[in-house]
Amino acid sequence: MGMSVKCMIFCEGDILLLQKKDREGLSPWEFPGGGLEFGEDLHDAALREVREETELTVELLDVAGLWSYARNKLQFLTGVIFIAKTTDRNVILSDEHTDFAWVKPSELHTYRLQDSLRQALDRIKTSNERGQELRQYFVETYK
Repeated sequence: MGMSVKCMIFCEGDILLLQKKDREGLSPWEFPGGGLEFGEDLHDAALREVREETELTVELLDVAGLWSYARNKLQFLTGVIFIAKTTDRNVILSDEHTDFAWVKPSELHTYRLQDSLRQALDRIKTSNERGQELRQYFVETYK
């Protein structure tokens, strides 16, 4: 089982999505993120992955939720989704992605999101245990 991080990055009320390159040609949208390096903690991994994939500097605010994904019978990933913010919209993509978009939370449902990400967002939306900051940024506007 592998461990991964994702960052739901907000800038002026919009959320950053990245369009992933994939071999199947599906090109789903996702949050910036990736796997942990040996000995790395979740916080440091999230900051590093955002920087590698977007060249953005962000401030991590909170943990939004968890996600999981089975690539096949032998490979299973579990991850943490962080809420982050930035004041910089100037995304410079790595070669892992083909496009990016800053979208309103209420528009997320119009994008082809990775299945594991959509499921995680649905769990976050319905959770009654989230703090005020998460509700302010996300729960009331995600549809």
